[in-house]
Amino acid sequence: MSHTRTLLHIRPRDGPPARHTDLADWATVTAADVASAERVLADHTVDCILCDHDLSGDASGIAVLDALDASLPVLYRTATPDGEVASAATAAGATGYCHGGDDLRDRLAGLVGADDRDDHANPGGAHASIVAPDSSAAAILERIGEAFFAVDTDWRFTYVNETAAEVLQRDRATLLGENLWEAFPAATDLPFHEQYTRAMREQASVSFEAYYPPLSLWTEVTAHPDADGLSVFFRDVTDRKRYEQMLPGLLQTTRDMMQATDSEAIAGRLVEAAEELLGLDLTVVRLHDPETDVLVPVAGTDGIGDAFSERPHYPVGEGGPGEAFERGESLYRAHPQPLYDSDDSLAQVEAALYVPIGEYGTLSAAFETPDGLGPVERQTAELLAANASAALERAERREQLERFEAVIESVEDMLYVLGPDGRFQYVTEPFAEFVGYDRDDLVGRSPGCITDEGVVERIGDLVTELWNDADRRSGTVSAQVVAATGATTPIEVDISLLPAEDGAFAGSVGVVRDVTDLRETRERLRSENQRFRYLFEHIPDPLVECEYQDESLVVTSANPAFERVFGYDSEEIVGEPLNDHIVPPEEMAAARRIDRVAATEGETAEEVRRLTATGVRHFLFRAVSYDLDGTRHGFATYTDITDRKERERRLEVLHTVLRHNLRTEMNLIGGYAEQLERELDEGHDLIDDIQSEARHVANLSDTARNVERALDRGGDATIEHRDVTGFVDRAVATARERFPDADIGLDRPAAVEAMADDRLVFALTNALENAVEHCGREVPRVIVTVEQCDETVEIRVADNGPGIPEQERKFVTGERDITQLEHGSGLGLWAITWVVNAFDGDIDFETSEAGSVVVLRLRSR
Repeated sequence: MSHTRTLLHIRPRDGPPARHTDLADWATVTAADVASAERVLADHTVDCILCDHDLSGDASGIAVLDALDASLPVLYRTATPDGEVASAATAAGATGYCHGGDDLRDRLAGLVGADDRDDHANPGGAHASIVAPDSSAAAILERIGEAFFAVDTDWRFTYVNETAAEVLQRDRATLLGENLWEAFPAATDLPFHEQYTRAMREQASVSFEAYYPPLSLWTEVTAHPDADGLSVFFRDVTDRKRYEQMLPGLLQTTRDMMQATDSEAIAGRLVEAAEELLGLDLTVVRLHDPETDVLVPVAGTDGIGDAFSERPHYPVGEGGPGEAFERGESLYRAHPQPLYDSDDSLAQVEAALYVPIGEYGTLSAAFETPDGLGPVERQTAELLAANASAALERAERREQLERFEAVIESVEDMLYVLGPDGRFQYVTEPFAEFVGYDRDDLVGRSPGCITDEGVVERIGDLVTELWNDADRRSGTVSAQVVAATGATTPIEVDISLLPAEDGAFAGSVGVVRDVTDLRETRERLRSENQRFRYLFEHIPDPLVECEYQDESLVVTSANPAFERVFGYDSEEIVGEPLNDHIVPPEEMAAARRIDRVAATEGETAEEVRRLTATGVRHFLFRAVSYDLDGTRHGFATYTDITDRKERERRLEVLHTVLRHNLRTEMNLIGGYAEQLERELDEGHDLIDDIQSEARHVANLSDTARNVERALDRGGDATIEHRDVTGFVDRAVATARERFPDADIGLDRPAAVEAMADDRLVFALTNALENAVEHCGREVPRVIVTVEQCDETVEIRVADNGPGIPEQERKFVTGERDITQLEHGSGLGLWAITWVVNAFDGDIDFETSEAGSVVVLRLRSR
């Protein structure tokens, strides 16, 4: 007969209790606070406690555990994995920890079973410590984003998660069992030793920030002690601290540039700041000359030398400075060719950074090592350039206002100038005639003589706002003007500030418009048009406006995102059928169907494939249509979902191939083992088969893991132009070492650049392994060639094998769908394809009587 156990579930008052269907042989009673839990314990024989972290209101399960005196196994539960809560719960008396995704029945059974076995050795229900976590807690500690390690009371490492090992730049296996202070002796003279020791001595958690010089590492630390040792959570905050250190200098530089009176002074202060804050002793600021469309050097650091006047001028779009200015984004180049003249002492620099200064010029920085700047320094350089752009804009505005003052006498529009005292300093003749006064009668008087005081106050408020906001150029005030005859007329006044003299307010300028008949209509249309144009221009997804003509969508306008993604200027595509430019031929019939649905039903949304400036990509297409003056119009947006689709396909392949192959191979192993048991005297060769299949399974699992690691670089990863010959050399060297009996040749130029990173080594290694392992000849022969084509770099891996089966090629290229029964035999070709696609390249397969060729094409520009 089974024994029914009783579970005390401490949960929110309105939350669901643990269900009996989930907990066989358990009876559940509930409580929501300490008082009700104590009543349950007094009235019932309880075998185990399940305590939820989130209780009613602001209460937490940890507070209940602190107050509850129960010598029973306690399983503490959070909704999602949380390492710090797990540590705090353990310190409060929890025996085990789980989260919403764990098997509750097995965890409870394990705790009660462990408690039954340990009652005599541990009366009072001593709980487990996170210093020696169980398997589920260890899995959680590996999944949390923070670094974590634990030490015992002798300061020996008992656990280190992978994140901590990476931050500390140590192998986690070698750290286990090692004394903390012997492993990191420099920490004994730093706050780490003092704070950890205090936490252990006082048995109280501590939090602090500290710098560890040997690793140039700033950390934010929280340490939780208990009787078994210390659990430490920490995160790397080095970038934040470095930015905080540079912030005062950045603010001072911004103030200095805003106070500068000309562009040369602003450029000089920018160079000084780059040297003072970032240590850049090889910098040049070039400003754009609109007449010649050339970037001209105007300031540079002393390290540039006496030849500063000979620094090259760059046309827009040419060289690093010209390209950065044209694209409006920073460029980082390793081994720039050429950076300076060949006879210059700086000709051999290893890297360069080019940062656009808005529409005014560029900041160029050269480095004698290929590492260049870190992310914080690079961000600071871009902030400096952005602030310089604002300062140059302000200086330009000041010069324009000065010119305006010089030509104001020739203006024939209705215009006035108010001095610092808010009185007319100047009025044009058309404005004086409009209000029915002589010009001399208005000068020296307040605008209150021709309008009410409320308007005067609004003008004053707008002038104050413009004065306090250096980025705002002008504002508009609507009013009623009262002419000398007493007649009133509605007007609008566009108000701007006169340039300040020595930082002092100099007055304002007003341009007056008569809006007697069209005021209300124009205001409504202007407001609606502004809102629409702002949305149209700034929506991040490609957006196009079309007109339906004979079942075709003819483009009437396109936003900047559409131009950027699809590679067409608005002027180039306006008036053209949209589908003819961006729909792949095989998708044309589906595109026409979608357009018909949008035209007849008014809206539609579907996933589509479209041709972009970088190849075919997947989009979520949304369209709406409407009638205007008897013609059907519409808007279409394209949200890029290529990355999501690619990841879904990767997961589909990994899941299907691994599930099928692992199951098949393991069944073979089981069959061999059974036969071996029956035929032991004659079946010794089966041992080799079992070992071979086992290795096959292990290799396939390793390959899947390596593929995932190679592809999962995170959202912040960037791919740049790199010399790929080093990657090719590494892959060939690895293959030669692994397959000494194979004949592996290499034919490449001295250097060739393409869009790639070190994942290319992984892709090429897989290509070489496939070529050798599937060759089927006594001596596999493979030749790797690298060739620069027009706009691509081709890396060809040719072998003398039987060729890649057509079915395998079609799975990889997407010509054939993956099914439960058809999925390919392995991951090698998928790995190559995914890596090349990540570089925005493509892969091709060639087969002939001589063998097969895998072609990797990478973008070279």
